[in-house]
Amino acid sequence: MTIDPIHTSGLPDSVAAGVRRAAEHGELLRLHRGSYVSRAEWADASAQERHRVLVRSFVDVQGPAAVVSHRSAVAMHGLPWVGGFGDRVVVTDPDRDRGQVKPRIQRVGGAGRSPDAVLIDGVLVGTLAETGADVALSDHPWRAVVVLDAVLRRGCSKADLRAALDARSSRNHRRARTLVDAADGAAESPGESITRWGGIVLGAPSPVLQHEFRHQGVFRDRVDLWYPEHGVVVEFDGRQKYAVTGRETLWDEKRREDRIRRHHEVRGVARVTWADALPAGQLPRLLSEAGLPLGRNWASAWRLAARRAL
Repeated sequence: MTIDPIHTSGLPDSVAAGVRRAAEHGELLRLHRGSYVSRAEWADASAQERHRVLVRSFVDVQGPAAVVSHRSAVAMHGLPWVGGFGDRVVVTDPDRDRGQVKPRIQRVGGAGRSPDAVLIDGVLVGTLAETGADVALSDHPWRAVVVLDAVLRRGCSKADLRAALDARSSRNHRRARTLVDAADGAAESPGESITRWGGIVLGAPSPVLQHEFRHQGVFRDRVDLWYPEHGVVVEFDGRQKYAVTGRETLWDEKRREDRIRRHHEVRGVARVTWADALPAGQLPRLLSEAGLPLGRNWASAWRLAARRAL
């Protein structure tokens, strides 16, 4: 969906007045001063599409004085994101040493550094590597690992991400490096990403992603996470898997799990939902019950993770 903002700046007075009347009557929605969109189109748009419109409207009005970055760049690149994008456009301004937050825009101080950028829909946006580094340094780890997995899947390399991190100074470098080291482009969904990261936080061993189990040379069942040393399969269950076909899909999934369990090397299966994988969820219990060993300090690590709300 493409929503084109309407800007009253430069319009004849009579036309601009008509736009404002349409907003008063509920036909248009005011994004910010002098910028409007169709209320019907806005209602049908996703959270990511709405944020893209917000970004474009600000650039149209204020001009490309800075590079769109952080979660706003995530939206412009069409990368997956856990949670909302907020109603502020985030930009990195090389002319500022310190950040600035206003009701509709957040300026991050670039301190003379101009981020590498690409043009998306006429908007100057930080590259995939810059965006991954921004999120790894500043956002919640569970969100960041989803973005990092996705940028690797898009063809960005870990070397590019590390170079983007090295180009800036931040007290969060160590955590960001850990996230980049843990990122894996083989992850196929945000749910897989956060489940794997939760296991890392808990001290579980590293898994193999998208492992295939073969049955009599005919069936191939691919699993999200496979821990071969311990014979444990971990599957992320998103609601969309069962939303359309109902009972038949549930039955097919049961038969699939039965086939996987029949393999002699499989000793346990854990099925994880969003609520389980997020901080303070039941992931430690599910992994442990499936037979996966956790780190010595897993309980304190999980409590610490739960202190920061996603």
